[in-house]
Amino acid sequence: MLPAAKLSKEQLKDKLDVLQCHFTWMLGVESCSPQHLLQKLDVEIKHTPHQNQLALLGLQAYLHQLNKQSKEALQSLRAAEEHKEKEQLASTAGSLIIYGNYAWIHYLQGSYQEAETCLERVQQLCPTPWDVRLIPHIQAQKGWSLLAIRARNGERARECFNVALMLEPQNRSFRTGLAMAFYSSWNSSWQPDLEREVRIQLEIIVDEQPNNYRAKIYLARLLEQVDREKSIGLAEECAEKSSDPEVLKLSALFWMPQSTERAFEIIQRALQQDPGYHLLYQALAKCYKQQWVKAKEEDKEKIRCKAIKDLQKIVKTHPDLDLTLAKLQLAEFIGAKNSAQEKEIYMELQGKINTLSLRCRQALCLSWGKYFLYREKSPEKAKAKFMECYNIAVQTDHRRDCGRRLVKMAHIYQSKGDTNAANAIHRFLQEADQHCPKNLLHSV
Repeated sequence: MLPAAKLSKEQLKDKLDVLQCHFTWMLGVESCSPQHLLQKLDVEIKHTPHQNQLALLGLQAYLHQLNKQSKEALQSLRAAEEHKEKEQLASTAGSLIIYGNYAWIHYLQGSYQEAETCLERVQQLCPTPWDVRLIPHIQAQKGWSLLAIRARNGERARECFNVALMLEPQNRSFRTGLAMAFYSSWNSSWQPDLEREVRIQLEIIVDEQPNNYRAKIYLARLLEQVDREKSIGLAEECAEKSSDPEVLKLSALFWMPQSTERAFEIIQRALQQDPGYHLLYQALAKCYKQQWVKAKEEDKEKIRCKAIKDLQKIVKTHPDLDLTLAKLQLAEFIGAKNSAQEKEIYMELQGKINTLSLRCRQALCLSWGKYFLYREKSPEKAKAKFMECYNIAVQTDHRRDCGRRLVKMAHIYQSKGDTNAANAIHRFLQEADQHCPKNLLHSV
């Protein structure tokens, strides 16, 4: 029988709040679907070669706990315990984070004595309030965790890896993390002044780590407009040699504008290796859309029917996957001939709106808006949906698209002499932008 807890629940919570672990890092998962993040993270844990396994397993435990899956959360932490870091300081920092996560999970389960026991283990590992030698390794784990959530965390991840490198400037893992963080910053904001620095950082990593295919496919994308030949060579190498479905997905997206046939081939190979990776189906849907748009008029119907058949089968076969964006593409294909059925799909997704990530909510609003504009010929309903999308303060292609559409609507109102309606749209856009992080804003 366990002894009685020494601390009150409030005292225990105060001590937990100052721990360094995934539960205190404010990783910004609120706008994402836990299902999406866990599926994405599973791929990353299996395939990334960086020294970030402890961070990713701890993040997996955190996400499982958020998803009310305590058993799976504890399993992830046990897997993290089995992962041995070669360097002593990295190992100690990893253990601190693992036991901090254990303490939080036991606390959230109401097992306060177990939480206290984990706290005591943390204090044994680091008896002083803060051991400066552990800071770089803790910051690196935080950086890797931020990157695994989403590209918009790139700026915060850069800060983490910069701190780590100030204290250990020769650490290769930290330099790899900084390069990946630079890429994420550029990928989420498209700031031109970042591009050269990102390219330099990634080229160093690619030279040092020839099997780091994530770095190679990122570099291929950066070099598209600068060194086309090298860019194609890197993308081709990634498609041929990598088994990472995320790398293969990005390789397919790289080839998609030039050759949908090549993109299809890469996606199908990736799906054979990992049929549970939901983002591959999203890429497949995009590929069908690209093929449909580019096809000759006499071929369009054949492509549309094949896309509908395949996407319907995917949705039916994988009810456990987050396939929102693939479903929206399916709805568009169906709507070309059956607008009522297209609307049914939107209504079904609308009924699950609270379970969707902010990005998927934006995508749904955009699709609804286009439906009202082109199918029902109702500009006012369309405007309301475009505004709903734009009001979600996460900068994405969906938000930018809605912004452009709203500006176009304002011009139409202006040309018809309805200055009030035009001005109302411009005011709305300005007010909505005030709530979106400044570094993510671009002209619409």
